[in-house]
Amino acid sequence: MRPTESALMPTLPSNVKLPYRLAATDLDGTLLGPDKEVSPQNAEAVRRLQAAGIRVILASGRRHQNSIRFQRQLGLHGPIIACQGGLIRDGETGSVLEAHFMEKALAAAIVEAGQRLGVQVIYYQLDHLYVGPERDQYLDLYERRVGEVPEAVPELRELHGHKALKVVWYGAPEVLKAERPGLTERFQGQVDVLSTEKENLEFMPPGVSKGSALAKVAKAFGLTAEEVITFGDGENDVSMLEWAGLGVAMYHGNDAAKAAAKLVSPQGPPESDFARAVSAVLTQPTVA
Repeated sequence: MRPTESALMPTLPSNVKLPYRLAATDLDGTLLGPDKEVSPQNAEAVRRLQAAGIRVILASGRRHQNSIRFQRQLGLHGPIIACQGGLIRDGETGSVLEAHFMEKALAAAIVEAGQRLGVQVIYYQLDHLYVGPERDQYLDLYERRVGEVPEAVPELRELHGHKALKVVWYGAPEVLKAERPGLTERFQGQVDVLSTEKENLEFMPPGVSKGSALAKVAKAFGLTAEEVITFGDGENDVSMLEWAGLGVAMYHGNDAAKAAAKLVSPQGPPESDFARAVSAVLTQPTVA
């Protein structure tokens, strides 16, 4: 993978001693507040990172197409890590730098298992987002959270030629929690099963994560893990929080993210969690 010309690294100002040259931030629960927007405080925090010579990229479980508006809103450039690391795609050119897909038969088996259980199944494809024909309260919840409406098709199992980057189940938390151990055992070695909200389970190609994708982006920029800082709040952020030289979890994040991080943002309102995290990083003793 080669970074585009727009992805060249900025020069670190002489008055800053931070070792970081790249920052990757999650969207939901991190850069985005409860209203699913970037607060003025968080937008300013992005600018503070840039002023310190640190390039900022997005690393989200959302689709690439659902992340672009935030990249543009914040004036960011270059690659976006989407679909939990299943896709690395340039935000300006749309060029696919790397993509990982499930085997078609495996994706169909996960779809079928979800349909038998009666949960809402959401199928992430490179350029489309699909659901079956039946709507329920959990599809409504999903749409409110991500701000987009999937395309309804008669039968998800028969999406010929449409490879899945990931498959997501949305349903009752108690049902998904009870099913997760059995699913993890059934699909061991075939998919990784994780949960980003209590109402969902997400199925990813094995070993594909935000952390693995970020490692490839950093390598393309000629950077080591020690030169990368990450911000996240959920289970799907654990891999990149652990991999980076400095992983920062949000105060309102879950226990797995906090355990994986080297730093947790100070207490305060959730819409400015990210801003407080950035302040904590930039006011470390390493800053002149």
